[in-house]
Amino acid sequence: MNFKIPLFIALRYWRSKSGDKFGRLVTNLASLGIVLGVMALVIVLSVMNGLESTQKRNLLSTLPHAIVSDHSQNLAKNQPLVLPDIVQKSVPINRANVIIQGQQGLNAGQLIGVENASDDPLLADISNLTHYLPASQFNVIIGSRLAQQLNINVGDKIRLMITENSQYTPFGRVPVQRLFTVSEIYYSQNEASEYILFANLADVGKLLRITEDKIQGQRLFLTDPFQVTELAQYFPENNWQINDWREQKGEFFQAVRMEKNMMSLLISLIIIVAISNIVTSLSLMVVDKQGEIAILQTQGLTKGQVMQIFVAQGAIVGVIGALLGGGLGLLIAQHLSEILNFINPLGVVLPTEVAYSQITVVLLSSMALSLLCTLYPAYRAAKIEPAEALRYE
Repeated sequence: MNFKIPLFIALRYWRSKSGDKFGRLVTNLASLGIVLGVMALVIVLSVMNGLESTQKRNLLSTLPHAIVSDHSQNLAKNQPLVLPDIVQKSVPINRANVIIQGQQGLNAGQLIGVENASDDPLLADISNLTHYLPASQFNVIIGSRLAQQLNINVGDKIRLMITENSQYTPFGRVPVQRLFTVSEIYYSQNEASEYILFANLADVGKLLRITEDKIQGQRLFLTDPFQVTELAQYFPENNWQINDWREQKGEFFQAVRMEKNMMSLLISLIIIVAISNIVTSLSLMVVDKQGEIAILQTQGLTKGQVMQIFVAQGAIVGVIGALLGGGLGLLIAQHLSEILNFINPLGVVLPTEVAYSQITVVLLSSMALSLLCTLYPAYRAAKIEPAEALRYE
């Protein structure tokens, strides 16, 4: 009940058209700065979230999210694993880094042993995988981009050399190598089709000198690849070895996260500068309204209520600016591609993903900073003594 009078007076001051025009200009600029800053921060966060999600979907969908094995990388094929809830499924895997030698050049790649088409998303369009990759036939399925680079067709033979596994010969130590027959080509626009090859799980094991009842490890598919850090809780380092997607793409996503944080920091500084103008506008009002503040005190208004007047007025500016900026930012973020096509109709698409938790944090932080900036001017207003302020009135 005691806050009704200060709030009523603050609203009267805020809606008043008379008074110090310069102070009102500073207040309007502060409110506009908060609107633009919050709007820009919401849009930038949505775009960066969309970029991160798109890259996670395009890049990490074809990479092993994690491969769990014992330290000898000689795991029993039928050994059951207790999987956490974050794991969708697990499949046995043998893999090796290889040098691919075709008739028209060399390329580096990764050979992955599979048993079923569901073992890898890149093989989703290939039916009857056992027809193309029968055991002991040393067939291989390659990507369309790799086939184009090396001019390879179905039925051609390619030589695969495993650099991480070698054998001793009279000519010294040479890498294990084997001729494979290209039985099929999978088509994908993903960059993984430039270097990932698939062969029968047992055939890859033979090249790695692993018996058929053994595998290198279990390939895990996670509900969210970014939850890979939680696997260490279920597979202790003293018993298990975990290789995950961060070995290949970790630096890229770190760079995206760093760019996102830096952009957020820069735009947050703009919001802070805009909010700091509330201090200027309220300080000017305190100087301009000393007489009126003194009169209100003589009529029974306490010093606490005087502080509440200026806190409420600054909060009005901050809250309205933050809510308006958040609403505009959310609206633009949800229709950003249409806006870009209207401005520049070249088919440019910016992926956006609105995280309402982030928007809530931005709005609450802006409002909290707005309230914080009102404390000093409100304190100065409460320190005004009626006798001193009205001495020359």
